[in-house]
Amino acid sequence: MHRSARITRSADGIVGGVCSGLARHFNVSPNLLRVLWIAAVLFFGTGILMYLALWWIVPREGEVPAEPTWDSAKLRRTEHDRKLLGVCGGLARRWDLDPTVVRLGVLAIATLSFGIVAVAYLVAAVFIPSSDSDVQPKAYPVDL
Repeated sequence: MHRSARITRSADGIVGGVCSGLARHFNVSPNLLRVLWIAAVLFFGTGILMYLALWWIVPREGEVPAEPTWDSAKLRRTEHDRKLLGVCGGLARRWDLDPTVVRLGVLAIATLSFGIVAVAYLVAAVFIPSSDSDVQPKAYPVDL
C-alpha cells in the first residue's frame, strides 16, 4: 500500500506553522484557514485549544522521525514517532495511515466520550507491546 504524504507544520508559518502546513497539505490558502481559526476563537471559543492541540500533535516539516521498518502485520507501540505512549503511532503504522490523523481522531473521540477513550488508550498502552520488545538483549560475560 502506498503511504500518502504526512500532514506537517510549516517551518515558515506565522505562529506555529499549523495553518500553513494544513493549507499546503489540503491545497488551500493559509489565509482562509487563519480566518476560519479566528472565527473559531471568536464564535465558538475552541480555536485556541484546537490550535494548541494541533501544534502538539502535528510534527514540523523536516522533523518527521524515521522509524525502522517492522512487520506491519503485528500491532506494536512505536518508539520513534510518538507523542505520549506510542499507541496512536503504532495503530497508524499497523494500518498504514498518517499518525497525525489517527491522533486527531483519538483526541476527538476522547473529547466526545468524556474520558472513556483515555482509559482505553492507557489499557492499550499496557497490553500492546513496544516496537523494541522484539529485540533480544545481548548477553555479556561478567568479569569478577
